[in-house]
Amino acid sequence: MKGLFAIDSNNWVKTIGVYIILILALLRFLIYPLHAAVNDRRAHLALQQETYMLKARILEQAQQAQSAGVTQDLDKARTALYPREARVSDIQSEMLATILKYSEDKGLTVLGFEMPEAAIGKKISEVPVVLRLAGSARSFVELLKSMKENKKTLAVKAMEISVSGQGMTFSMTVSAFRMEL
Repeated sequence: MKGLFAIDSNNWVKTIGVYIILILALLRFLIYPLHAAVNDRRAHLALQQETYMLKARILEQAQQAQSAGVTQDLDKARTALYPREARVSDIQSEMLATILKYSEDKGLTVLGFEMPEAAIGKKISEVPVVLRLAGSARSFVELLKSMKENKKTLAVKAMEISVSGQGMTFSMTVSAFRMEL
């Protein structure tokens, strides 16, 4: 034991200590970014799961209406989705025109929009539109209510709200669905 604390043998303790600190620092810089990537993947997976559940519910409603033989419900389920023949750009244009009309009726100002790529699925495809609006919170809530009453199924996938001066700025991703069967 006396040999460990002797002046000459103290160098190997310092050397091993430095190596341990270097190894721990490298591990910290390698593992921490991986942890953030795992959290991002979990959030993306939760969003995909929510989309899948919505698509499954719509498809289940259509199948139940078809198996029950209720033609009125079947027609309603068919009209809630866009037909397979509809082009993605036409669906996005129609969605955009409808939402723009609703937003102008409610007193919202459209700041901009984007039309990202559609997510093509085996049975149902998701067609998104990203909108940026400005106005009051009350008019935005009324816009969401009027979108809910639309004959086509529209789902708000993502929403970001920021306060700027007197008004608010809203950014949202709205998706429609196209039947692929």
